[in-house]
Amino acid sequence: MQKSIIAIIGTTGVGKTDLGIQLAKTLQGEIINGDSMQVYKGPDIITNKIPLNEREEIPHHLMDFLDPHKEYRVTDFTKDALRTIKEIHNRQRIPIIVGGTNYYIQSLLWRDSLIEGDSFNANDKESNIDEEILDAKPEVVYKRLQEVDPVMASKWHQNDTRRVRRSLQIYMETGKPHSQWIKEQNDPKEKASSLRFSRTCIFWLYSDLEVLDHRLNSRIDKMIKSGLFEEINYLRNSVKTGKIQTPLGNKEDFTRGIWQAIGYKEFDPYLTAVEESNDASYLDALKTQGIESMKAATHRYARTQIRWIRNKLLYKCQQESLNNRNEEHSGNIRIYLLDATSLETWNQEVRDKSIAIAKEFLENGIGPNPTSVNLRAKELLKSKKDM
Repeated sequence: MQKSIIAIIGTTGVGKTDLGIQLAKTLQGEIINGDSMQVYKGPDIITNKIPLNEREEIPHHLMDFLDPHKEYRVTDFTKDALRTIKEIHNRQRIPIIVGGTNYYIQSLLWRDSLIEGDSFNANDKESNIDEEILDAKPEVVYKRLQEVDPVMASKWHQNDTRRVRRSLQIYMETGKPHSQWIKEQNDPKEKASSLRFSRTCIFWLYSDLEVLDHRLNSRIDKMIKSGLFEEINYLRNSVKTGKIQTPLGNKEDFTRGIWQAIGYKEFDPYLTAVEESNDASYLDALKTQGIESMKAATHRYARTQIRWIRNKLLYKCQQESLNNRNEEHSGNIRIYLLDATSLETWNQEVRDKSIAIAKEFLENGIGPNPTSVNLRAKELLKSKKDM
């Protein structure tokens, strides 16, 4: 069979999980989690994992398997996902990647996706890394680069802060030295086609931001009612008692591991005050502030996801379409925008359209023109030259 793959992307709270289940049921597929927080064991509410009783017996891979104190880099995900995809293909089933960590998705679909040109930009990133070392004095940053990537350090002068910082940043984010990335990308076999799979169909679920914000607020309120505070407290106490080890001992590091999840650090002032104060009005004010902070952070994250999709993933797909004219090119990729703004028309506009498109694409590798799917696609799927 053709090495086909489906990816479902979009903002948090837009319905990616539901669509993944529907496609997997229809296409004999299996789901691979593409969310950097849902790999962790235990904290199900704060990471918005789909409950077991809602998975409809569809296999879900790379979900709920990593201890909270461990770090999981994009290179780890790519390696694990490629292994899992191979196993799914061997079962003559369709891998369906579902998740909002778009640089995970990008690193999986393309071999050269993370550091080409200046695309690796901290301002566009969706995860947090240790900015303290990156913002240190040039000699400190350079010394660290010498330790982790002496090859690249030998190429740059210590005072060339932009290049030194970028090389170190790439290592810190991916776990692989910048020099190794360059070596692999210069391999003739890698240059022939950067697309990993011969048929790649991407569904981008999109919602008007104003509508999405209300939906996200409601989801956060539901998370709180479902036990979000109890879950966070359990994690906090596990760290304090030594049940969970962190790089900072008995203290959380909000830039690493599960502690990056939105909703954890936002409630830290409130939960700390609960341990120290009995002032009900003071605690209520902190709690309200934490809820508003969590909602605001979630709204910002959704916008970051959209920027990444438009500036990185969509651009990569457009470039791949141009490369398709090259006789050496061996793959085909399409990205389809589905309008998930209205829940009333979700089945018609999202579920039914995606199933029809996926069937056509998987069968012959050529689906409908992406801009013909709906009116919104004509606007948001414009190539950069048309913008």
